[in-house]
Amino acid sequence: MTLPEGAFSAGTSARPVEIAVVGGGIAGCTIAFELASCGRSVLLLEQGALASAASGRNTGTLLHQTEPEVVQMMRASLHVYAELASGSVHFHLQKREQLLLASEWVPLEAVRARAEQMRTLGIAVEAVSGEELHRQFPPLRPDLPGGYVAADAWTLEPLWATQAFAQAAREAGASLRTQVQVIQLVVRSGRVEGLLTDQGRIAADRVVLANGPWMSDLLRSVEGKTGFVQGGLTTGRGWLVRTSQPREEIPWIIEEMSWLPQADLGRAVRLPTLAELAAGTYARPVVEAFVFAPMAAGDALLGASLAPSLRDTAEGTDMPARLAQRALSLAPGLAMLGAANAWYGLRPMTADGLPVAGATAIEGLYLHGGHGSLGMQAAPATARWLAQTMIENQPRPEMTWLSPARFAHTV
Repeated sequence: MTLPEGAFSAGTSARPVEIAVVGGGIAGCTIAFELASCGRSVLLLEQGALASAASGRNTGTLLHQTEPEVVQMMRASLHVYAELASGSVHFHLQKREQLLLASEWVPLEAVRARAEQMRTLGIAVEAVSGEELHRQFPPLRPDLPGGYVAADAWTLEPLWATQAFAQAAREAGASLRTQVQVIQLVVRSGRVEGLLTDQGRIAADRVVLANGPWMSDLLRSVEGKTGFVQGGLTTGRGWLVRTSQPREEIPWIIEEMSWLPQADLGRAVRLPTLAELAAGTYARPVVEAFVFAPMAAGDALLGASLAPSLRDTAEGTDMPARLAQRALSLAPGLAMLGAANAWYGLRPMTADGLPVAGATAIEGLYLHGGHGSLGMQAAPATARWLAQTMIENQPRPEMTWLSPARFAHTV
């Protein structure tokens, strides 16, 4: 789509944009792609660079979990990734096995229970002893309790995958603009009319907010019939370490099973109280787990953590050291592995740990976000379902549990 003349001038564009998408991460790029592929004119606005936040800074793993909704999103997302795999941007989608690892922090019985839940959802899992795990990957301690190996997990390069959706959106006719900050939503009489940016006002028939932890900043300026609209999102901070190539091939995506279920994550990553802020305790990690994910280039990503965050403050700077300590307690053979880089990503969370995708009480305003740690394995699916709902005006069954209306303070 060609940007309407004057859209970034001090005034309003004479011809409205059909759909404006705010946010250039995986949530924004997937919904822009889906809407443009259906023939809609789309303008995506990103305040920085595409995929410069958590969408380009995660493990790039599509992992099995025990929630039926998460399994459904992952399977639907794989179909979308398969469609893009032969496109102009290669993002190295690779099938892997997923090791559910027991440790002194997570007893084997608890891992067995999680594995059985996965089996009931149609996921093939197989028990493996600690000795066998050590034989297949010698850096692991031989005295570990063991674990379960699940088939058909996946890895991809997250930065490249997000860029693949961005490029596919362009090829479908969408216009993508970076370094544009959206300041405010323009709403009149309960209907969205466009956006105010740092480069002028843009008229838009419909707006999709997909800007992750910054979504609440825009929603707090929108007044509905019962008061100002609130986002219902909180922010979590997760750290990762990129390593050099291990001497031994990593047979699986290793996931120590201390990672919490999605609902528990959502409840734990909440707004801190002033008392917690005063005590300096609010940013303690909710999850610390040994996660070791092989990447296409032969290197690996080591993680993972999640802690409540105030977003714009420096928090958890000791986490790379803690992740390394956790890893070496379970895999001492990795001690001489090089650490190439470390960084954090900010993850938008909801109270139940599942994304939001759907309409708000403001006519023409939609949300697509709150994916938390599920962005890469969930956003392609939720974007497709949301786009179908917006175009056909017939909500799919999945949109019930994704609806922003499930949080009263969101709409």
